[in-house]
Amino acid sequence: MNEERMRAVEQLQRDLAVTAETVEHPSGLCTATATASGELRALHLHPALLSRGARAVGQVVTETARLATNAAVQTSFNRMALALGDGMAINVEAIAGDSPFRATWNPVVPPVVAAPEAVAPRQPRTPLVDDPDEDAFFENPFGRR
Repeated sequence: MNEERMRAVEQLQRDLAVTAETVEHPSGLCTATATASGELRALHLHPALLSRGARAVGQVVTETARLATNAAVQTSFNRMALALGDGMAINVEAIAGDSPFRATWNPVVPPVVAAPEAVAPRQPRTPLVDDPDEDAFFENPFGRR
C-alpha cells in the first residue's frame, strides 16, 4: 500500500510538472496557454485587439494569462484530488487556499458597454394652417366645379 502511494505521488508530480491549460478570453480576442506556476507558454492575439490600443491589449493579455493560470491550477487541484483523495485535497486547500474556480465564479469582469446614444428629441409638428377650403373636398368629392 505504501509503495503504491509513493508511485501515485511520483506520477502526480510528473503530471503537475507538465500541466498547462489553454484558455480563450471571453471577448475571443486572445488565447493563452499557461502552467499552474504562471509560466506563459503560448499567446495568440487577434488582429482586431491590436487596433484597440496598448492599454486594451495589456488588459486583455493579463486577464487571459490569469484565466489560463487559474485553469491550470484548478486542473492541478483536480489531479491531486484523484491521486490523493478528496480528504487530502481538502486539507491542501485549507493550507493553500481555495482552488481558483471555487474562489470566484466570474474571474473576468465583463467589459463596460457604453450606453447607447440618446435618441434625438422629436421635433414638434408645425401647426396646420387654417384652410378656408377645408371642406371643399367633401362638398365636391369628384372635383367637379
